Amino acid sequence: MPGAHASEGSDAEAATLNQPSAMQLLGGLMLPQPPAAAATSEPFQFGPNFDGYSLAVRTASQKDDVPAGIDPIKTAAIVPGVFGSVAIPMRNFPVAGRWAKVYSKINDCAEANCGKRGAEFAAVATGARDKKFMDKLASVNRAVNTMIAYRQDDAVYGNLDYWAKPAEILSRGVGDCEDYVILKMAALIEAGVPARSMSLVVLKDTGRGVFHAVLSVATQSGNFILDNLSNTVAGDDVYRSYVPLYSFSTDRAWIHGARSGSAQIASVGNDFTTIAPGEGPVRQ
Repeated sequence: MPGAHASEGSDAEAATLNQPSAMQLLGGLMLPQPPAAAATSEPFQFGPNFDGYSLAVRTASQKDDVPAGIDPIKTAAIVPGVFGSVAIPMRNFPVAGRWAKVYSKINDCAEANCGKRGAEFAAVATGARDKKFMDKLASVNRAVNTMIAYRQDDAVYGNLDYWAKPAEILSRGVGDCEDYVILKMAALIEAGVPARSMSLVVLKDTGRGVFHAVLSVATQSGNFILDNLSNTVAGDDVYRSYVPLYSFSTDRAWIHGARSGSAQIASVGNDFTTIAPGEGPVRQ
């Protein structure tokens, strides 16, 4: 299996809420239920159509851009999220700096400027451009899974969680789960998939007791997941043990949770900066 996490543990921790209540749990935080009007806001517009798959493009909202110091929980709209979650847009999210440093370079990479292996990588995107939608996703997923070998950030960069730029990943030929996502996103942008239809999702795999990251592509037919643990692209409803924590799409960030009584939730405390996808068992 490509990119298998040999060192990731199996000690799972998740909580299930049995009684519905007027509370939300987002990223381990219990929050007041937002007004009903907020829950009905439209987070997506539907953009290009590929073979009957209308891509969902995350839209901007005035409620996203609240001033620093304003509680985003009280001002941002709760919207549907990947893996059956709810998502809330966040500004000044503590871990967003990791994403910001690589996002502009994803666009550079989409322009075939990815170091010594740029030509090989560009061929992946070019080869996917004229494929049908699901074949496009599958070919990029498979190609990137086989192009680089899985290795933890600590072993490569001496840093527990280092988000590498595409050229860095390709030049080394190794990476961890979010590095696979970064390359897949770059390839799909070049292949014609809008960047705002895609999200890097950091999650907790409750089956293995590890943090992980995957690429989600949003369509009107649902979310499709590209995972370095599988060459098969599947809908997010297949991944029963995946509990999303936060996600990034272009210049925006979301935290995820579940309405009480409706789904599994992952409790990680309040510090998202301690989450290192792919770096072994969850630290309790």
